[in-house]
Amino acid sequence: MNRRGVTLIELLVALSLFVLVGSGAMYVLSAQNRNWKLSSDQSEMNMTAKSTLDELSRSFRMVGSGLPDYAGGMVVTGSGEEKVTLVMNESGDDDTVLGSYWDIAGKKLRIAVHDATRFGYLGYATLSLKVPPSGQHVSGGASVTTQSFTLGIVDRTDTQGSCGDSVILDLSPLQNAPNSWTVAGDISTLINGTIQNVDSISYRKSLDTLYVKRNIQSETIFATGIDSLRFWYNHPVAGWQDSLSTIYPSKMVNKVRVRIVLRTRKVDPKLLAKIPSSRGYQFCRMETDIALRNTNLTNR
Repeated sequence: MNRRGVTLIELLVALSLFVLVGSGAMYVLSAQNRNWKLSSDQSEMNMTAKSTLDELSRSFRMVGSGLPDYAGGMVVTGSGEEKVTLVMNESGDDDTVLGSYWDIAGKKLRIAVHDATRFGYLGYATLSLKVPPSGQHVSGGASVTTQSFTLGIVDRTDTQGSCGDSVILDLSPLQNAPNSWTVAGDISTLINGTIQNVDSISYRKSLDTLYVKRNIQSETIFATGIDSLRFWYNHPVAGWQDSLSTIYPSKMVNKVRVRIVLRTRKVDPKLLAKIPSSRGYQFCRMETDIALRNTNLTNR
């Protein structure tokens, strides 16, 4: 039997065909893998955009709820990508001031109430206090006036007994400068006055990250990949404004418009080379108008 081997030319042709087929297969697999990653990044981006907008909408609709007219509101810092603090009373609870004890050295004010569980731990409380002018003291003959203050809740005690509960407030903002009320008699409570539970939610964008801070708890990351975050405010008289209107009634708001732009987390080199202005990212923009539940609301 005559057996013939493979020639060098045949081997080279076979190898060339193998390389061509293999390269084509690798190209297809690479393209499919890139498309899958792009699709996955887009899906993640869209889900993050929707959940972020839903969270912002829910928080804005709660602004001022559970508080007296003009007691709640928004604190807006900056221009464009603002830092926003929203004030509300989610539980709708309040209580009666039954008594107080002022720990001057510890900068704490213990307020006796009926039920301390009505107040959020590490939250806020609003109450009226009798105080002298800033920097003056009652012992020096200064007259006192009644003013409303919102102070952080650093602790609370619940004895489950009538009049045995207490809410402990941080008095540092009043004892520190410029008030410097540090002498006995400078601060006193109104017995049978109302102490109101207050909740605060702050949103702050830094670089591509949105942070959220609830009450006086530590700040946490809420979402990443945020390219821009913008707010507009609708004044009953002035209409939509980029900033808070000064038209009377000053700074009143009945609607908020939120626009959020997210981008994919990773840079796509091919997209960057093709469209340099994209910075290699794909973007998703969502916008919504939010009607506030409490229209008797003033920005603070």
